[in-house]
Amino acid sequence: MKKNILYSTLIAAMATLGMASCGDKESEGLSSITSYAVITLNGDDLMVIEKGGSFADPGCTATMAGEDVSSQVKTSSNLNTNQVGFYDVVYTVVNSDGFPASTSRKVCVVDRKNFASAYLSEAQFGSRHYYDLPVIIKDNGDGTYTIDDIAGGFYAYGRYPGYSYDFSLEAVIKLNADNTVELVDCDGGNWYWGDPIAITSGTYDPETGTVTLVEDFDGTPMYVTLTK
Repeated sequence: MKKNILYSTLIAAMATLGMASCGDKESEGLSSITSYAVITLNGDDLMVIEKGGSFADPGCTATMAGEDVSSQVKTSSNLNTNQVGFYDVVYTVVNSDGFPASTSRKVCVVDRKNFASAYLSEAQFGSRHYYDLPVIIKDNGDGTYTIDDIAGGFYAYGRYPGYSYDFSLEAVIKLNADNTVELVDCDGGNWYWGDPIAITSGTYDPETGTVTLVEDFDGTPMYVTLTK
């Protein structure tokens, strides 16, 4: 009985070894190493241009496995120089195995002649201070304007970038004849902005295109400076 058990065990072991050997032969030559491109932007990763102007793309350089593959870079963009806003210029290289590598440049189209424009925000609240945050002011056509984030992007792009929740706070503002800025309507409307912001003081300098806001948020001052 013991001989039969030993024989059966030996047969099973040989079969398992045979299957493993077969698997190894089938996988021979299938393993490989793939190299991804490294893309470096020429110039700044954030560029500001005037509405209606032209965009001179500084381009980029790309290397892959130590070789220059800049000629293989494909560029795509949603840029519209006739519309104020923020746009992306994306640079992509696909390797021989079909795997892409990409990087992007942000382009801000501003209108220096009008209050309604795209702006770069500097926002400070407490000890936190953020720069170059995207903010857009739109003309409502009735003497008022809508700012897409009265907090200057402090939470939406500064403190909590990339979150699925929208931390921006839309508000309606008014530009007075003396270039002071006042708040018309600001609705918290969600769990985060339970207490809407109030504007303590606000000014617009048409010469420099700068909006300066001192705000009150939950009893603490918030400072927002918008530039073009």
